[in-house]
Amino acid sequence: MQFAHIVGHAALKATLIGNIREGRVPHAQFFLGPRGSGTLPLALAYARYLLCAEKDTVDSCGRCPSCQMVAKLAHPDLHLTFPIFLSEKIKHCDTFIAEWREAVLMEPYLDSEIWRVKLEGGDNKQLRMGVDIAAGITRKLSLKAGLGGWKVMLVWLPEMMDPQAANKLLKILEEPEPKTAFLLVGHENERILPTILSRTQLVKVPAMNAGEIGDALSERYPDLAPEEKGRAAARSEGDLLEASAMVEKSEVDLFVFFRDWLRASYGDRIAEVVEIAETFSKMGREKQKSFVRYALYIIRQSVLEWQAVPQLVRANDEEMEFVLKFSRMLNAHNIEGIRQELEAAHGHLERNANTKVLLLDLSYRVGELLRTKVGSPV
Repeated sequence: MQFAHIVGHAALKATLIGNIREGRVPHAQFFLGPRGSGTLPLALAYARYLLCAEKDTVDSCGRCPSCQMVAKLAHPDLHLTFPIFLSEKIKHCDTFIAEWREAVLMEPYLDSEIWRVKLEGGDNKQLRMGVDIAAGITRKLSLKAGLGGWKVMLVWLPEMMDPQAANKLLKILEEPEPKTAFLLVGHENERILPTILSRTQLVKVPAMNAGEIGDALSERYPDLAPEEKGRAAARSEGDLLEASAMVEKSEVDLFVFFRDWLRASYGDRIAEVVEIAETFSKMGREKQKSFVRYALYIIRQSVLEWQAVPQLVRANDEEMEFVLKFSRMLNAHNIEGIRQELEAAHGHLERNANTKVLLLDLSYRVGELLRTKVGSPV
């Protein structure tokens, strides 16, 4: 991955390149940004530029042996650390290094859910990094640089470190080796020890805008119709993975499922809600999260209609018909409540909640909010 292959983030890329050229390479950096924003591609492009033997003012050369090895994620001085499903027999991420390389080369914007599917771990297992993985960081960095230059340690999703592992990483960061660059890549800084954060330089990666998402989709899907590209870009909210998922699967399924679920929840049709929750529980984890994100999207479009700014609404004809009707059910009380409930549900999905119980509870809470009039007791 070179900087030229990453859509958007022009100013950030220039800053990262400039820092290396000026000899200002922090000991540890934390590439922090939302899902699908490009945190991992940027960190890999940074590592490639740092290790490149013939870099120019704008990018790595792409030709030298170092670049060729980084392109395959197989450079002796690029060390990779990532979460896995820990067990009594499996304690080191290197066991799955071939799978992780393959996953990243296939999807550089890799997220935990794609990685989970790659490992075939099922919904009830939790990706983690234990103390043995953290010890592996120390072991790898104790080796001399294979090509005599920088050593780069990329830690993907450090928020998934166990407390013991996090404390061990902290100790490593407190006693830095010379010419060693730590690149932490994650999405949730609130789950990381403050003392670790204080020892890293933050590289804040913002979500891409709709134009950048559109450009990325054009590269991924050259035959994509402009209207479909524009619709996916507008709805993705800066998440390239979400935009790609919209292109690759039918959005009608999500809309119909959302519409039927909301109607059943509002009507307090318990048998129908239970049936929908049963179907929801059998979806893959990624599609479950896509459903919640889609629900949040439709709610936001409905709020815009409720606020009398229809020119900002982004919806197709079928969705627009629904938005016009649903917006009449919104009020100052239930808008914020519904949003909070959906965002909480998304967080519970990230933490492997029982999905049937989750949707049943969400259905009850959202139904209550929709049936409660302004000024009525909750």
